[in-house]
Amino acid sequence: MQIRSEQPADYQEIYEIILQAFGQDNEGRLVQKIRQSAGYIPNLSLVAEVDGVIVGHILFSHIDLVDDVTYKVLGLAPLAVRSHFQKQGIGSALVREGLIRADQ
Repeated sequence: MQIRSEQPADYQEIYEIILQAFGQDNEGRLVQKIRQSAGYIPNLSLVAEVDGVIVGHILFSHIDLVDDVTYKVLGLAPLAVRSHFQKQGIGSALVREGLIRADQ
């Protein structure tokens, strides 16, 4: 398995993975909106590939945590793995790699 940053050529395949994983398009539309926002961090939108095929996706983005003070934090949403690749550690690997990259 290889984990890398998403590329624009991956967008449709990522959308299809998210749709298949969640059974609706809300999360896929959320990813599209985040990509167009100031919170989008290209290096933290990751895909997992097995034999050159994208099997999972994770997206970390900047969000505002609002209280008496506004804090800029990282949000994780969504995380999706093709159903026949689930329970193989791919989601966990995406989270770990995202956290490593976020800490750099």
